[in-house]
Amino acid sequence: MEKFKEKLASLRSEIDTANNRAQELEEKATALETQHANKDDEFTSLQERAKLLEEQLEQAEADLKEASANFREADLRAEQLGKKAIKLDQELKTLEKKNDELEEKYRAAKAEMDELESQLEGV
Repeated sequence: MEKFKEKLASLRSEIDTANNRAQELEEKATALETQHANKDDEFTSLQERAKLLEEQLEQAEADLKEASANFREADLRAEQLGKKAIKLDQELKTLEKKNDELEEKYRAAKAEMDELESQLEGV
């Protein structure tokens, strides 16, 4: 009977140890499940952020493409306006030269007219 009681006590001790071990493992499993759920949430959040960043990148690329096209267009327009400015500058120089020639002719004609007038007055 004594052996039976010892065996029973030993079995109870093993059961208590097994129960404690089972409880510890359950707590560890619960902690790991919580950690796993947190990691899943973090992963989902990172996926959403990555998707948002991809969308922003696509928008930035589209904006860059549009800006590049606008820049090329503006550069071409500036080049055309530069050529037009050079042409107008050349035309201005031609007209100024012509104006100088006409003023010279006017002064010569006025001087001749003044001379004729003074001759007519002297007569």
